[in-house]
Amino acid sequence: MLIFLLILLIAGLAGFGYWAYTQGYLKSIIKFGSDNTTKTSGVTKDTVPPAISKVEVTTKAIKEAGIVWKTDKPSSSQVEWGAKGSFGNKSEITDDPTSGTTIGAVDHGVIIKGLTANTEYQYRVLSHTNGSADAVSDTNYFTTPSE
Repeated sequence: MLIFLLILLIAGLAGFGYWAYTQGYLKSIIKFGSDNTTKTSGVTKDTVPPAISKVEVTTKAIKEAGIVWKTDKPSSSQVEWGAKGSFGNKSEITDDPTSGTTIGAVDHGVIIKGLTANTEYQYRVLSHTNGSADAVSDTNYFTTPSE
């Protein structure tokens, strides 16, 4: 019985230690290193922008185009575009982790609308985590089909 109680005590202390570390109470004492997060009012904020990859146009129509990309961690989705040589349009931000209603997405997709037939457009994608600046992709191009 004594051994059982000792094992139960050790397991409980280990669980408490893990919980205290994940909540940030032990990080300043143990100093395991930085995890690139800050804690404000009980909310952990990731201060490192996400890495954007695999940006591509999946569908093109006369008046709209679908843009997809991936990020290495959950983040928001937004596309900035314009006729070749200028930006000036932005889609609404979706999957925004700062809204408190979502943790973000790693697979992103945005449909941009209001395009003109047979026109070359430039675009770039933007994503951010809860607390980071926007990560911005390289500028890419596509041409809408003729009518």
